[in-house]
Amino acid sequence: MNAIDDQVGKLIEPIPVTFTFATPGWYVVGILLLLLLAGLIVLLIKYYQQNRYRKQALLLLLSTEKKYTDIQAFDLLVYEAYMLTKRIAMSLYGRQNVAGLRQSQWIEFINSTWRKKSFDANDEILLDQTIYQPEKLISADNALGFTNKVKQWIKTHKRHAHAV
Repeated sequence: MNAIDDQVGKLIEPIPVTFTFATPGWYVVGILLLLLLAGLIVLLIKYYQQNRYRKQALLLLLSTEKKYTDIQAFDLLVYEAYMLTKRIAMSLYGRQNVAGLRQSQWIEFINSTWRKKSFDANDEILLDQTIYQPEKLISADNALGFTNKVKQWIKTHKRHAHAV
């Protein structure tokens, strides 16, 4: 058996590979990470710009809510919240699709633009009392409930016209 061991010879071990970032593979990985980061930043900026109107609308609604709650003008609060949703809907889904909608058609349309579908017949009656029968008194609970639904709609409605 010794003769066979002598013929094979001694094993030659390779030199250990040292770790370094100077290899071309790390440059490729670095460039890909930078491109990924830049793409992510561009997408975040685009998302922020597309949804900036939501923040502005919520701020407007909050100031309107405070103003009309302080003077107990709940009919005006409901009217202003309704008009805000109408303006947003017209700008997103087109004036020709939104401007002529009234009462149940409006409620159906606005519910079709989001998942919750929270607007109901009570809201239709509330809008009817606010717009067409201004002498009726609107309770604070009804007005604030409607305003909260409008806030949720502003935050979560679908943005695209083909979503309708």
